[in-house]
Amino acid sequence: MVNFNLINILEASVMMAILYLFYMGFLKKETFFNMNRWYLLSSLLLTVTIPFLNFSVHFLNYPETTSSFIHKLSGFKQGYNELNAVIIYAYSGKLTWSIIKDYISLVYLTGILISLGFFVFGLLKIIILIMRSHSKKLGKYKIVETSESIYPFSLFKWIIINPEKYSSDDIEQIIAHEKMHAFQLHSFDLIFIEVLVILFWFNPFIYWYRKSIREIHEYLADRAVVENGYDRIDYQQLLLSQVSGNRLIGLSSRFCYSLSKNRLKMLTMMKSKNISKIKIALAIPLIVIAIFMFANPVEFVKASGNAKEKTQIAQIQDTSASYSQKTIKEEKFEGDVYFNADVMPTFQGTDSDSFRLFIQENLRYPEEAQKNKIEGRVFVQFDIDEEGNLTNAMIVRGVHPSLDKEALRVTNLSPKWQPAMDKGEKVRIRFTFPIVFKMN
Repeated sequence: MVNFNLINILEASVMMAILYLFYMGFLKKETFFNMNRWYLLSSLLLTVTIPFLNFSVHFLNYPETTSSFIHKLSGFKQGYNELNAVIIYAYSGKLTWSIIKDYISLVYLTGILISLGFFVFGLLKIIILIMRSHSKKLGKYKIVETSESIYPFSLFKWIIINPEKYSSDDIEQIIAHEKMHAFQLHSFDLIFIEVLVILFWFNPFIYWYRKSIREIHEYLADRAVVENGYDRIDYQQLLLSQVSGNRLIGLSSRFCYSLSKNRLKMLTMMKSKNISKIKIALAIPLIVIAIFMFANPVEFVKASGNAKEKTQIAQIQDTSASYSQKTIKEEKFEGDVYFNADVMPTFQGTDSDSFRLFIQENLRYPEEAQKNKIEGRVFVQFDIDEEGNLTNAMIVRGVHPSLDKEALRVTNLSPKWQPAMDKGEKVRIRFTFPIVFKMN
């Protein structure tokens, strides 16, 4: 199940930094270019997947110390992401976390729009260039000949080059290089990374990821050209004759990209020993820890062979959004109302935390309570029935009639949920959660 908010974006950014630093420390200097390519791509995929996922962990006869360690590890994550209480502040003209979060969201979305604009602008420039230029077929590739003063680059099956700037021998080597980009599907890598650049425009590590992936692409293409029989010295001289220029867009693979001593050095560098591949195994415990640190564990259950009880972690949150945990043993259901199920209800495709966001967006601090400076914690209980309807909403513990009334009003505004499932059947689930009214 997927859950999305700014905290997830920040977690993904932290995870991105950790996995990239691992690459820099252990893998960057190795000549296993394909392995490095797939590490960078898969680590990025994990980065944008793990923080947005919810999962359940079941411990079957594991030692107590093991489950205790996992609970403690996940507790760091839950302490700031799994918000049980909805906190509503009376507006006093001061900055609150809710207002600051709105400003941060606005800045973030503005950055996305600007990054998307640059992406679309660059893509249109390439499309227009291809449409205006003469092209000829070379096998399954298309050579686009342009008179514009640009450096050779490729995108998917299109290889763009100004033939007036190069000799026939140089053109042959450049085309061989760019064909390797197309053959190894490097453009798909670049599409993926450019989308992430748009989403994580504020994170410097995404730009370093992009630089590293593009460098590896060039290492792979350079090595393939030399291995296909082209003279190494002539090819190095061709690289040195190029002057780095601005690329039209990150989607394109440029022949003259990353003209550094490292690229030339990689052509003559001895291949790393196979034993060095074991370094990639060091990333496994790092990823496992990241899963428990950054994913959203929604249920931790320790079950035995004949036990009828399940252990739940009850999260009780105070007005500062911190909470303590206590373990409560209880039967799975009471009458026709379940407290836990194989598949818990979901709200608009995500977990129950999104319902708290719905409450926060629609709830208003009553004017009467503001005038009389009334604040406190209202506990609301409700059921999600077999059809996904929110029913039986009631105040379990109230504070003041105006606050209690507003809490019930907004709770009953809930749209339909996806009902819970237990043993293949839809069941009724009961929730209780606090709404905190607080004066600034």
